[in-house]
Amino acid sequence: MLAPLIAQWPFFAALFVLWLLFKIAAGPVFKGWLGEIMVSRIGLKQLDPQLYRNFGDIYLPRPDGKGTTQIDHMVVSPIGIFVIETKNYKGWIFGSEKQRQWTQQIYKAKHRFQNPLHQNLLHVKALKQFLCLPDDRFHPVVMFIGDTQFKTPLPGNVLNRGLLPWIRNHTATLLDPAGVQQANARLDELHRTTNRKAAARDHLKALQTRNA
Repeated sequence: MLAPLIAQWPFFAALFVLWLLFKIAAGPVFKGWLGEIMVSRIGLKQLDPQLYRNFGDIYLPRPDGKGTTQIDHMVVSPIGIFVIETKNYKGWIFGSEKQRQWTQQIYKAKHRFQNPLHQNLLHVKALKQFLCLPDDRFHPVVMFIGDTQFKTPLPGNVLNRGLLPWIRNHTATLLDPAGVQQANARLDELHRTTNRKAAARDHLKALQTRNA
């Protein structure tokens, strides 16, 4: 009686692998990673390397001492430091600048998520502390990757297209050559000394503790 089932085990194994891949691809970790890759490869690498320096996957201590914060992308330039939070979502997006949570809607299904403007503000505060720079040297921006539509008015630094023009439209010089060099040197050193696997593990653990 078991023989027919045993003979078909490769079929069931293939179904299990497909199900597992689907669960991984639908998860927030994979979607977040994919969004960061898309921003890096499609967008930021087109910036003039003589003016802009791109850093990704940066871990810094939170200003409140509660673990670390992870920055998707940042660009150092004489025009200032662009701090980019990526969101790999699709569907309709509802939110406002001051709401604690925003809403993603796909047909009748709704999902709430943390206001990414608040999330990115935490990144800026951590960078201010790390680089010893004032607020006005930073340009925070939230970039949605995927087929999204904003269904409520959102600030001009929340985008679902046009990241490069948004960056290039900033033209006022905010950092002198010494300031740019110092910021790049500090971030290079951080990148060189960070154990990314350990940092990612500790970051996730602290995040789960805070949300418990």
